[in-house]
Amino acid sequence: MNRLSFILQAKTQYNIQSPFLFDLYSNVIIPKVGKNLLHGSGIKNTDKVDQMLFKLMDHYGAVYVEEKKMNVDYELVYNDGAHIGLMVKPHKSIDREKEWARLVKEQIVTLSVDLFDIGLVFTSPKLSKQHWLLR
Repeated sequence: MNRLSFILQAKTQYNIQSPFLFDLYSNVIIPKVGKNLLHGSGIKNTDKVDQMLFKLMDHYGAVYVEEKKMNVDYELVYNDGAHIGLMVKPHKSIDREKEWARLVKEQIVTLSVDLFDIGLVFTSPKLSKQHWLLR
């Protein structure tokens, strides 16, 4: 999928009806991380992936996992064993897109959020199966 197709299909916060997803969008995806929070954390202010990981860990109290359950670039665990997977650039190549599509369809994945440059998947049993493209 190219960026133009993504933009035409993607939704904004006004289309979100799930409280969990709205909270994720409003408190993790949209806000920028201030330089004072990043100072001493080793995270570069310009790196989208590092910022997203920092915000996910901070908001959900998640921790990084070495042994991954999913085929993602980064995996965090939070809230009694629920997992968050982060795939960097899921639309970079055809193989990457196929892997992203396979990951979204996995039974263990309950919520997937495609931000074009970053893909997020959640495995919480409290969530219903949903796939979102968000700008």
